[in-house]
Amino acid sequence: MRVGADSHALKTLPKVSSVINLISVSDPVCDSLIRVIKGATGAILITILTLFLYNRIAHIPRSSIFIDWVLLILFLGGGRLGYRICADKISWNNLHENLEKVIIIGAGPAGLTAAYELSKSQNNVVVLEKKTRVGGLAETKVFGNFRYDIGPHRFFTKNKEVYELFIEMLGGDAVEVKRKTRILFKNSYFDYPLTPINALFGLGFFESVIIGFSYIYARIKNYLGLSKINNFEDWVVNRFGKRLFDNFFKNYTEKVWGIDCSDIGSDWAAQRIKGLSLSTAIKFALFPNSKKRPKTLVDKFYYPKLGAGMLWEKFEEYIVNKNVKVIKEHKVTKVKKSKKGYVVTYENNSGERYTLSAKNIFFSNPLLEFIDIFDEEVPEDVLEAANNLDYRNHISVHLTIDKKLFDDNWIYIHSPNLKMARIADFSNFSNFMSTKGTYPLTIEYFCFENDDMWNQENNKIIEFSLSELKSIFNIDFNIMHSEVSRNAKAYPVIKTGYEKYIDVIKDWLTSVPNLTAIGRSGMFKYNNQDHAMATGLYAARNLLGLGNYDPWEVNVDGEYQEESFEE
Repeated sequence: MRVGADSHALKTLPKVSSVINLISVSDPVCDSLIRVIKGATGAILITILTLFLYNRIAHIPRSSIFIDWVLLILFLGGGRLGYRICADKISWNNLHENLEKVIIIGAGPAGLTAAYELSKSQNNVVVLEKKTRVGGLAETKVFGNFRYDIGPHRFFTKNKEVYELFIEMLGGDAVEVKRKTRILFKNSYFDYPLTPINALFGLGFFESVIIGFSYIYARIKNYLGLSKINNFEDWVVNRFGKRLFDNFFKNYTEKVWGIDCSDIGSDWAAQRIKGLSLSTAIKFALFPNSKKRPKTLVDKFYYPKLGAGMLWEKFEEYIVNKNVKVIKEHKVTKVKKSKKGYVVTYENNSGERYTLSAKNIFFSNPLLEFIDIFDEEVPEDVLEAANNLDYRNHISVHLTIDKKLFDDNWIYIHSPNLKMARIADFSNFSNFMSTKGTYPLTIEYFCFENDDMWNQENNKIIEFSLSELKSIFNIDFNIMHSEVSRNAKAYPVIKTGYEKYIDVIKDWLTSVPNLTAIGRSGMFKYNNQDHAMATGLYAARNLLGLGNYDPWEVNVDGEYQEESFEE
């Protein structure tokens, strides 16, 4: 959200004081050279005196004495002078780089969008990414001829700039996908969003009547002002009724987040399913061509033909061609203040360590992770606030099989007897994601770091996911490929009252000079790709002096709906 105009731009030249400092660095060079000249002159004079007393300098060319003096100065002083000139040049270059360089931690949607915007002004930018490929949670895994997204992604936005950026990067490589998603609950499939007829036949007439009365009761309570909304459960019950909440929302939500629905903030529900109510579902089931469909009901979306990660690979290609340095497979281990900005320590998979200096730091890695590696004194209230926040880890099981199991883009698994939360078939997104007769699946699980599943071996996780898959689909199939990918701290857990802790951390972060949090993980916001892109875009513009934006204001409105821009 833009809040005004800024009057200053990013400086591209060293300050006068910095130039003076460099000159002072060169003073020892002169002193050293003078000492060498004095020493060489003294040595030659002693030599002349000795030779004169010995044989009156007979048979010795007078020019050789002068040549010896010059050579002595060159050999003794030349090396030192050359070394100091090179050292001073490096110091100058480092100073110039520090004034311009921006280090971006994390090559996800936010980090890459920030790098894109900065690259247009030829800034010295370095992006550090711990994974092999860019994209963050929107990465597309590639194993030989097999391609999988970490989880299903669909691109939609009401931000014109972000939409145009999406089109600019992908061009003709974006395909429009007709959305088909369902819910699996009690061995029955339900349309998502729910339709009255589907629910009636799926749950039975008696259960549907109970749901109807529960819904009417909830609406009457709301009309009389008797409803109190303190958490996710209250919000959903008020909108759908208690019976439908118990059937369709409770099990799945608690499976994903790992906490009781009464402990989840209501603002998350307001943003993720705003505009969808039982009456809304009925309306759009009866009148499918109606305009102004809420985001949960959008039935078409854009998708890069080679997977969600293709968009971010295009971003990477663009910024690298603009001289942005992208360093992958290196994890940042320390960020420390320096006189000119920050020193960032990072290491590769072999444990080899490197450092970079920068005036400005953008970070999109998990907020709590950044606080851990920030090697400066962090206020006690900030540490306490951080201890009250948590992330949910994410495990994806990638399988390519030779049988088509379903026509959906993805299926929500609400059945409480199954641990998996969602399953996607990416051949239903794009024909380019697989060869004919092969079907790339991603099965998703959520857990905390101390859960048994997170610490299980990959082959055990694959075996478990196969057992669950076969319990759903009574079809024999052959497995052509299998992999497991893990993403720590993937989902910020939106607990009731988390806002007060975020406010404490945000106030501290905004007070630290030249340090900016961006993106979903960095800002502890459960945002979509377009929101993450917007935070990176605005942070970069602030640095360039192109405005005064507040990235924290992106998607804070509880009424926000993300219909596609074209709608």
